[in-house]
Amino acid sequence: MKKSLVAVSVIVVLGAAWTGASWYTGKLIEQRMGEMVDNANSQLKVYLPDAGIKLSYENYQRGIFSSHLRYVLRSDGTIKTDGGLLKAGEEVALLETVDHGPFPLAQLKRFNLIPSLASVHTELENTPPVKALFKITKGQSLFTADSRITYSGDTSSAIDVIPVELQKDQTSLKFSGATLNADVGRDLKTIVLNGNSDSTIISGPGQSGLTEQVTLQGLTLNSNTHKGQFDLSLGDQKLGLKQLKVAVDGKEVLTMDGVNLASQFGEKDTKLNGQFDYTLDAVKIQGNDFGSGKLLLKIDNLDGKWLKEFATRYNQEAMALLQQSATLDPQAYQQQTSEMLIKNLPLLLKGNPSISIAPLSWKNSKGESTFTLNLDLTDPTQADSTAVSPDQLLAQSVKKLEAALVIPVAMATETTAQAAKLQGYSAEEAQKMAQQQIQSLAAMGQMFKLTTLKDDVIGSSFHYADNQVELNGNKMSLQEFVGLFGMMGGSPAAPAQDAEPAQPSLDK
Repeated sequence: MKKSLVAVSVIVVLGAAWTGASWYTGKLIEQRMGEMVDNANSQLKVYLPDAGIKLSYENYQRGIFSSHLRYVLRSDGTIKTDGGLLKAGEEVALLETVDHGPFPLAQLKRFNLIPSLASVHTELENTPPVKALFKITKGQSLFTADSRITYSGDTSSAIDVIPVELQKDQTSLKFSGATLNADVGRDLKTIVLNGNSDSTIISGPGQSGLTEQVTLQGLTLNSNTHKGQFDLSLGDQKLGLKQLKVAVDGKEVLTMDGVNLASQFGEKDTKLNGQFDYTLDAVKIQGNDFGSGKLLLKIDNLDGKWLKEFATRYNQEAMALLQQSATLDPQAYQQQTSEMLIKNLPLLLKGNPSISIAPLSWKNSKGESTFTLNLDLTDPTQADSTAVSPDQLLAQSVKKLEAALVIPVAMATETTAQAAKLQGYSAEEAQKMAQQQIQSLAAMGQMFKLTTLKDDVIGSSFHYADNQVELNGNKMSLQEFVGLFGMMGGSPAAPAQDAEPAQPSLDK
């Protein structure tokens, strides 16, 4: 009997302690709501400064073991026109059920016994702005999220996006759904994402009137980023696609296998460096094998302070221009966008950055073509004089430039022959035509001293430093080079005048 009383007493004490801890946790969560909303609104201002929206929470109903609330996105009233994401009076809301710690019931059901502040289940609410979406999903929330919040404020979420099928007129969408796991730091400065989706199929009439279908299979995302000292995102990101198919009227016209994009960015002292790595395992057009490609691009010595300034200015000006896009014709919009980029581009030269491509390559069954480049840039404002012409600006901005191009004749011929087959030529005709075209291009490149031909390889090498250019072993000044090829609007120099009489002979 005494043992039974002791056991009952222990259960009562533990139950009371759990109840008290859960009640206190619920109160603690409510106290942190303001901080969480403020952090989210600060991020909205950074990434969507002209969206005109703000986040708030309401209807917080705190219980002993669980609570309920709504997170609501509304217009912040700063945009009086329809340019904002939400009109006045509209709202997008998330419904949340919060199980209090230290041992949230939702986590116990998953046999997770690690103490935590709360476990949160999130769903999208059916409000007027998303009414059409709920019609597509047949009344279900497009996504659900189950999150675990630690006492430090970090969050781990498992997000499920449901499968969706949509048919409207002759256009259809079939989406298999997706999963996303997200670990987010309390201050939103560290984010780890891992997601995948099996397939997405989009079908509809094309410009030719025939049915076009695009199929994406095996989409994956892996990201591990954090904010650096200049509030810029650093870390590793990978985006992969197992296969992309394009079909017209039931016939496959394009297949791309193994599309992968990866980036790595870090910082050392005040400088940022990183690289972009792109790979494509295979490309087939109408069943013809066009080979595979890759690109490795590296950037070093970006000044973090000025990169942040460039991003801030460019984003602000781009958003302002976007709001005027309805009143501008496409040509004027494109011109202003280019001018805006050119105006802010010198900010990126403040740290004397360098860029390298090692390599850009394309490979098929007959060989591999490569292009490499090493470019050292310098801040033109450090020069003694102000540049007054494009070639002077180039001379003051480029410290050193090295580039090399290697194209095996057999490889180029194979690619050209495959392209000719797509135009209806037979294999024999395509091969003959490809050989003639590549031979003509190689001869023309040699005539204008742009390329060389040795051991059935078309090559070209370029080196620039200290206002001197060396192109395939031929040395000249930068001004002579600009005049020779009419680049950058430079004045024709003697080599350019010598080259002009040779052009009529090509027409003969």
